[in-house]
Amino acid sequence: MDTKHEREWYRKFQEGTFLIKGWQSRKKEILHAIPTTEKEAIDELLGKLGEKIGKEWAKDRHVRRIDTVTLQQWGERLRKSQKKGSDILMAEIRKLDTKVDEIIA
Repeated sequence: MDTKHEREWYRKFQEGTFLIKGWQSRKKEILHAIPTTEKEAIDELLGKLGEKIGKEWAKDRHVRRIDTVTLQQWGERLRKSQKKGSDILMAEIRKLDTKVDEIIA
């Protein structure tokens, strides 16, 4: 990240604010319902995905390619997938990861 402003927004993305949960909190919620044997793999996937998304989202709104509305849509997709089981969740994470790569390429 190039600027102090971007680093601050990235931190907000990861940690959240008083009113909004951050990526780390959302990740814990998702992992809570995952079998222990699969948590490590999903945690790693979510960590890498959150880093990529957060770095792009933290950019100035005039240049970023991932906005807040998109984040909300993706969050809802992850929550729905989590309810369907770890295999569905992992597939959804991989789809989102591919989509993010396409967006930021």
